[in-house]
Amino acid sequence: MMGQKRLLAIVEGDGDERAVPVLLRRILHTHSRFDVEVLRPQRRGELPKVKANFERFFGAAALEDAAILCLLDFDCAECVDVLKAEADMRTQAKKLRPEQLFEACFIVKEFESLFLWDGEAAKLALPLIPDAMQFPEIPEMIRDAKGWLSDAQPSGAAYKPTAHQAKVTSHLNLEKLATLSPSYKRLEAAVLRLTS
Repeated sequence: MMGQKRLLAIVEGDGDERAVPVLLRRILHTHSRFDVEVLRPQRRGELPKVKANFERFFGAAALEDAAILCLLDFDCAECVDVLKAEADMRTQAKKLRPEQLFEACFIVKEFESLFLWDGEAAKLALPLIPDAMQFPEIPEMIRDAKGWLSDAQPSGAAYKPTAHQAKVTSHLNLEKLATLSPSYKRLEAAVLRLTS
């Protein structure tokens, strides 16, 4: 099946609504895919809510005549096996609409975990983080990456997704993420499957 020239993401929150298109366009452009239109994401809340309402949310997304990427944080009580959770959602989508191009990619533990893999990008967008700050060796083990980014700054400064998420995303070194981050590797592969 040919990849789509339109790509629609289902995302969790306000910050994701702004940052995810930035990241998707950057991934596509890295692979010289300038012909794919990235649509405005549909914000649907956390993974448990999306799972509970999947048929309705998936049906609404399918109306956009685009490949669909469900890109959510993987940090909930039942978030144990990310590969199984992604496969289960792909299976459900296939049963509902066999012809619809669909991928699920969940970021362990949250979108901001990607930022902890690339301290240089985080410091460019959040210049109050001290140069000497040591970033976690395995960011996907850190719960509350947003909180980590706030705590890394002086008292009174905080990381705010709506103000900072897209900005940090625009600085990310995708080559570095492709080497280090398991979640990013799965995301890049999913985007290419949908659009190739």
